[in-house]
Amino acid sequence: MVYIYRIRSFHLKLRANAVPLMAGLVLALIWVHIDPSSYSTWMREPSITVPFLGPTSFAWLVNDVFMAFFFGLVTAHIVTTLASYGGVRDIIVHAFNPFLAMAFGVIVPALLFILTTLLLGHPDWIRGFGIVTATDIAIAWLAARLALGPHHPAISFLLLVAIGDDIVSMLIIALFYSNPDHPLHLPALAFVLFAVGLAWLFRRVLPNQWALSVFLAGGLSWYGLYRAGLHPSLALVPIVPFLPTAPQPAGASDAQAADHEKKSAPLHRFESTVSGPVDDGLFLFALANAGVPFSTFGPLSVVIALSLFVGKTAGIYMAGRLTESIGWLRWLRAVDFDRFSLLVIALSSASGLTVSLFMAEAAFPDDRALQAEAKVGALFSLLFAASAAVIGRIGRKAKRSPAKR
Repeated sequence: MVYIYRIRSFHLKLRANAVPLMAGLVLALIWVHIDPSSYSTWMREPSITVPFLGPTSFAWLVNDVFMAFFFGLVTAHIVTTLASYGGVRDIIVHAFNPFLAMAFGVIVPALLFILTTLLLGHPDWIRGFGIVTATDIAIAWLAARLALGPHHPAISFLLLVAIGDDIVSMLIIALFYSNPDHPLHLPALAFVLFAVGLAWLFRRVLPNQWALSVFLAGGLSWYGLYRAGLHPSLALVPIVPFLPTAPQPAGASDAQAADHEKKSAPLHRFESTVSGPVDDGLFLFALANAGVPFSTFGPLSVVIALSLFVGKTAGIYMAGRLTESIGWLRWLRAVDFDRFSLLVIALSSASGLTVSLFMAEAAFPDDRALQAEAKVGALFSLLFAASAAVIGRIGRKAKRSPAKR
């Protein structure tokens, strides 16, 4: 039993530090540089037959099926975060400043990307603006923890910013990145509406389950989005919010009810059940999407990397400073950490790895050359998170030194 406990603890540490994602990334890069044709065959060739759908590729299964659980888990985190506040006023008080930073961190890099592509004479690149709006929660969180320490108040600020980023990213995918293999067919969205109604019914009739909502209603939602020509990876986004957050057992005391709510809420059980496979499955996501030769580095790579670095960092930092200078915002919860920490958080947020890779795949589905250039730019954003970790640790040591003297 002791060995099982140690293995589980080690596995949790690997997940917490995004090791499966990074391992998949490294393996993909090694594979594509050793044997690019083999990598392309294994990942892109439609060699897997799926009932009712026909031949598909490994990359398609990862991006269109596995990522549905990834975005479902992201939606669960968003619902849990919002539900932790007492009401609308508490949400405004606690989340206004992080969401303002998120808005600046989305708009500034997107505008910078669009303006740069127009100045370079490549209006066809504008479709990729979503790539620079994303923040990889796991990588940004890891960099910020290494930079500032695990209990720094800026970490909570960063997580709210990243959650807001994910909301925007899912909207961009839904609105701008339709499925190129299936022309838009809006009547198929009736399946999605039926799935939402089914999720509502399950919430009313079977409030303590989550599997029927996720697999039955979620499956119908996936099929509807797929047939409608929209990205099916968003199938669980309209379903997960219907999972109850707080079941109350009859006759329980307040303390028992609180403990039961924490452990037994269907939304919590969905998160705890799915988070492990999703964290491990990011190995497969990176393996399927990060295999791009560095020789494909080009102007689009530079535009994406600079838009993330300059746009994200400047946007979030400016938003934080703005809340300090506007008097009527003082009744809201202020940015309760110093400007150096704000800069580190802004730089950590410039890493858009997972969602940026996904968007690069969706933005340029018919142009493999542009897709590869875009992915290289997304991969380079890892350097910004690493820089944030190094700068933060140097800053922490510099602050300690005068105190020791």
